[in-house]
Amino acid sequence: MDPILHIYNLNKSIAGKQLFENTSFDVYPEDCIGLLGPNGCGKTTLFNILLSKERPDIGEIQKKPGLQIRTLEQVPVHQTDATVQEFFSRIAQSDAIQQQMKQLETQLEDPAVYETNRHQEILEEIRKLQMRTSKTSGTAQLETAQVLLRDIGMPDITADTPLKTLSGGERQKIALAAVLSQPQSCNLMLLDEPTNHLDIETIEWLEQKIADLSCAVIIISHDQYLLNDLVDRVIEFRGTHLEIYDASYEEYEEQKKIREHIKQQEYQKAAVEMKRQQASIKRMSRKNHYNIQINSRVKKVEKLKKIENPVLKNYFLRFHFKTAFKSGKNIADGTELSKYFDDKRILSNTTFEIIAGQKIGLIGPNGCGKTTFLKLLTGEEKLSQGKIHTSQGVKWGYFDQGHLSLQLENTLLEEILRGHKELGEDDAKALLGQFQFKGTMMYNTVGQLSGGERARLAFLRLIMEPYNLLLLDEPTNHMDIESKNAIETALNSYSGTVIVVSHDRKFLDSVTDTIFFMNDSNLTTYTGNYSMFRLQRQKELTEYAGKDLAYLSMSGLTKYVVTKGFTLYTIKKKHTVGEEIYIGDHNKATYEWAIKGGLLKEAP
Repeated sequence: MDPILHIYNLNKSIAGKQLFENTSFDVYPEDCIGLLGPNGCGKTTLFNILLSKERPDIGEIQKKPGLQIRTLEQVPVHQTDATVQEFFSRIAQSDAIQQQMKQLETQLEDPAVYETNRHQEILEEIRKLQMRTSKTSGTAQLETAQVLLRDIGMPDITADTPLKTLSGGERQKIALAAVLSQPQSCNLMLLDEPTNHLDIETIEWLEQKIADLSCAVIIISHDQYLLNDLVDRVIEFRGTHLEIYDASYEEYEEQKKIREHIKQQEYQKAAVEMKRQQASIKRMSRKNHYNIQINSRVKKVEKLKKIENPVLKNYFLRFHFKTAFKSGKNIADGTELSKYFDDKRILSNTTFEIIAGQKIGLIGPNGCGKTTFLKLLTGEEKLSQGKIHTSQGVKWGYFDQGHLSLQLENTLLEEILRGHKELGEDDAKALLGQFQFKGTMMYNTVGQLSGGERARLAFLRLIMEPYNLLLLDEPTNHMDIESKNAIETALNSYSGTVIVVSHDRKFLDSVTDTIFFMNDSNLTTYTGNYSMFRLQRQKELTEYAGKDLAYLSMSGLTKYVVTKGFTLYTIKKKHTVGEEIYIGDHNKATYEWAIKGGLLKEAP
């Protein structure tokens, strides 16, 4: 099978920093590739080079003739003042057409084209390409995408909906629907952090959609469950080089351990040889002769010094939370609590209890009020009804998803020293170094950092204080896998109480022992991690099937009939035309979009 994309010997540096060198690999028609590596290593830059948005310093890219590429950017919606229709009109301009226009515009930069009529021909070609991406094509793509938007709980989106009225999660859903609509017109899909801002239900829907694609896919993602379910090849940035694994994500993890074991043996052999050579140099130097031999051995030692210790990197990034004095058995509790904003109810007659030492995952669909619940615990938000009782010994630390606690104008060094007069500058530099902030980077302002770097800095400030209750709002957003694994390890060894808002299923499975599920203004407690919650939730959603009508009237359920087939991706359940479904308070939110979309009709 011939590749659709051949990448040979790419080199790229930005502002003097080498991102990658001697990079070569092929992409085949049915590949699903996971592109991995730490934040800032050059993954998005590589995507931009494949899209001809950036040029490599050296190297060659060969594309199959007529190759159609679609891409989901890490920040897909830049113009929030536009409408949904305007966004789709821009998206309708396929990546292939955008590349053709860019190439034509590049030709216009050459003075030689103006010596003939060639420049007029180029302008005419650009005009024709622009006409092909008219409002009509954007409308057609929007109509196709609206079917997908209904699947993920956004049936009310219209062409005139202003993007600025939507949340980050809702804008991400619209971008996904735009990219995934009409997949037959695409040969290669590049997805840069596609799960950003998405709730778990939508992530699982997305997994299914990607699995159904017939085109090649390259995914940049730190969601290990998504990678494990989808990818059949892994390309990983290791320093400035790429390592290729023809394996699933799970197999890649095993193969990586073997490769690192081999590298560690090579490093140990090199260390022994380096000591031997240094001893020889020292012995020869005392006799003050054999200059040629000494120079030869010095060169060997310098070469051996360049061999990297593969184990050292794994131990480099470590979080360790301090714990304050113990609190009471009950950290916090509340009875018959209500919270609403105008007509929107966040909580309604809710009761909860938080026990000391619990590791709680707070989950629910986008916009259900998870961040509001954390702010109710801190007192930043006030209840509409009821009162939360907090143990007297509680000292809480809050990690906010927007990193609003950071002062953007401060340098990194100033930010670590802020509020810590007892800390010396050298100690602050050492702390920053442990979190991969090195050299002159310490003097950059916080505002210059990427999302993942800000998250690491916010965590560093958090662990400098002794808290016994950690409230973490999307702590792993934008973080690479190594950083997430470091946080998991720290939280598992932390003896205090944790409440974490997260849509990362692997993270929730690794860290939590209790789930608080927010949905339809209710807060329900489940014992166990996310996978255990999911099994319990599946049982709840199906346990009413087959009940007789007398039971329905008694329990407040309503009988519906499927008028058009659809799938519930949260539980991987397909509903076919004519099927009967019983809907009540327990599952109303799950099926509400299908009722509004006319897929379900109340039985007579």
